[in-house]
Amino acid sequence: MKRQLKQLSAGAFASAAAIATPAFAQSSVTLYGIVDDSIVYQSSQTNLAKTNAGRSNVKMASGIWAGSRFGLKGAEDLGGGNKAIFQLESGFDINSGGQQFTNAMFGRQAWVGLTNPAYGTLTLGRQYTSYYTLLSPYSPTNWLTGYFGAHPGDLDGMDTIYRANNSIVYTSPKLYGFTVSGSYSLAGVPDSVYQGSTWSAALQYQQGPIGGTVAFSRINNAANHGQILEAQRRGNSPSRA
Repeated sequence: MKRQLKQLSAGAFASAAAIATPAFAQSSVTLYGIVDDSIVYQSSQTNLAKTNAGRSNVKMASGIWAGSRFGLKGAEDLGGGNKAIFQLESGFDINSGGQQFTNAMFGRQAWVGLTNPAYGTLTLGRQYTSYYTLLSPYSPTNWLTGYFGAHPGDLDGMDTIYRANNSIVYTSPKLYGFTVSGSYSLAGVPDSVYQGSTWSAALQYQQGPIGGTVAFSRINNAANHGQILEAQRRGNSPSRA
């Protein structure tokens, strides 16, 4: 009896799917990528621990303007204006062939979600925080200088790329020029929702040639946040797709 009920349920589901399918638009999947390489002359190469006695260097540099990557992104029309969406993006070093992120095939982005033009977009996975997504378009170092735009202090958070694991991101539709976005990253720490988590919120206005963003981000227990949030130097992984 139990087996028969399972068979009937499966048959009913298959019939319903067959009836509904013709009303749906076809799904779309796009393969994309960037290959960025350069020869760099550096007059004085040193590191943060040693700020003097630098020496000149001629080297190959991958991702000098935009990080080399390949990815897949797609959408499936669910009807009623709803779409299922996803994006998988992998970064690599064109000169060595190695992955940009150790032990992470899709370290740049890996998320799935739902979107509706009237209600906004909700995504889950490894992705950029709301702070970075809405604020970065107004950073001159992102668009004008690429790898060479690194600036001391990084007070605006634009000298690094923040991707949060286990994150939930909601972005509203644009209304009268305004867009609101919020993100929360679960740390997965037992008995603690707070420890190791990170969240951000951003409000953007964009209408014609006028635009701007106000954003806030908080990383809890920053010393231990590596499990949920990974910051990469912009030269190695710019956000520009």
